[in-house]
Amino acid sequence: MTKTDKVAFAALAAALTSCALAMGVWLQARAGMTDHAALSSGEWLKGSAGEQFRTVEKQLRGLDVTMAEIGYRFTELYFAGQDGNWDYAKYQGEKIDLALRLAVERRPKRKPSADAFLKEDLPVVQQAIERRDPAGFQRAMDRLRSACMKCHNKEKVPYFTVELPERRISPVRTIR
Repeated sequence: MTKTDKVAFAALAAALTSCALAMGVWLQARAGMTDHAALSSGEWLKGSAGEQFRTVEKQLRGLDVTMAEIGYRFTELYFAGQDGNWDYAKYQGEKIDLALRLAVERRPKRKPSADAFLKEDLPVVQQAIERRDPAGFQRAMDRLRSACMKCHNKEKVPYFTVELPERRISPVRTIR
């Protein structure tokens, strides 16, 4: 496993951990619990429910963790389509959509840059998946990669370049 692969896995793990912690805080607040030991033996979530929410919000950070997740899922989506594993491709496309929608909900100033990606480019990929069209999928992925770069340019991070993946990250393959 390369250093890049390890970083991608670590970022995905951090994102999933942050989401789990946020859900735990929310459930605790909804239940009116005051005993923090149920959530964390390290007692890092201190203070009122509002203070705890601010702590969790800080842990979720900006879009960097979400982009690591989307990068991982982009690779999974690409290879699922290459394999003709259309159900897995659909799943990854849906998760990219969800991750980015939640991200712009947390960071609304990023929404204008992400709108075309969500409303125009990702749906083209999803349509190619529904048609189970390998050639259409390849064209749609090229378009999606370009859309990533357009968004990065709008956000003034053009050095976050995106290419179609050359290597797999996960062991998931087509079901035979």
